[in-house]
Amino acid sequence: MKAEWDTYLESIGVQGLFRKRVEDVVDFYQEVYPGQIEDIFVTEYFDKDENRQYESLWFFSESSMMEAKQFLKEDDLDSAVLRQQVKYWTIKKTEYDFQEVTTKSRMVLQFSLLSGVVGALKASRENCAHLKRLFFKHIISNEIEGPSAAGQVEGGDGQ
Repeated sequence: MKAEWDTYLESIGVQGLFRKRVEDVVDFYQEVYPGQIEDIFVTEYFDKDENRQYESLWFFSESSMMEAKQFLKEDDLDSAVLRQQVKYWTIKKTEYDFQEVTTKSRMVLQFSLLSGVVGALKASRENCAHLKRLFFKHIISNEIEGPSAAGQVEGGDGQ
């Protein structure tokens, strides 16, 4: 596993058995796409008791995206071509101005591809900055009409 992935997982509290499960999924996708995976993302949120809940595990290569849905509970693995396929995206955010992250920061990125595949990535706290980076690197760069073709940003904090 790449050192930057280790740092990222630690930053969002993925440890112990959760970490072992991530490693198993990483191994699978690296076997399918050897040397191609560039980025990793964990879709997560905080529940009403302020416990972080992990949902899906995402991977991005130069041309594809992969998702392990509910990766802590089951093996539901898929992949789709991403290159020049993004036809729509929307971002909803609260307490996050794309600069400063707080303990109340939240961000949701939803997108759809020409193939009909849709994605939803959730982030909280420090994970918002990671999602922002992935948004620019893998979603905006793969819009069908090129950067800034379509999209929408909605902020619950007046942004």
